[in-house]
Amino acid sequence: MIYIINIAEDTMVNNNNPLVEILRLVDEVYEAEGYKPMGRGRPRTYQDLVILKVFIVMVIKRIKTFKGLHRYLFQNPTIQRLCGLPSLPSRRTLGRRLKSFSPLGQETD
Repeated sequence: MIYIINIAEDTMVNNNNPLVEILRLVDEVYEAEGYKPMGRGRPRTYQDLVILKVFIVMVIKRIKTFKGLHRYLFQNPTIQRLCGLPSLPSRRTLGRRLKSFSPLGQETD
């Protein structure tokens, strides 16, 4: 997978950035689970891999709030694209998905 980063658009991120390298590694090692039947409610717009990458950004950048995460992604469109977000979801959507996301596939209390 090749990433092209427009430095003129986002001067804070370059190809040697450790965060960019980690997001690339996640793409290489992530294995999606098999098909799960659709439950009740609205279907999810963003895949688990995308949410995992957003969570990694939140942890690495030591962002403590969903509002702060939303602001960071808004200000860094290159990171937003590297996470797999074609458009920025609402702050509320990020919060809901990150709260329900469990990297181990187990529900947490």
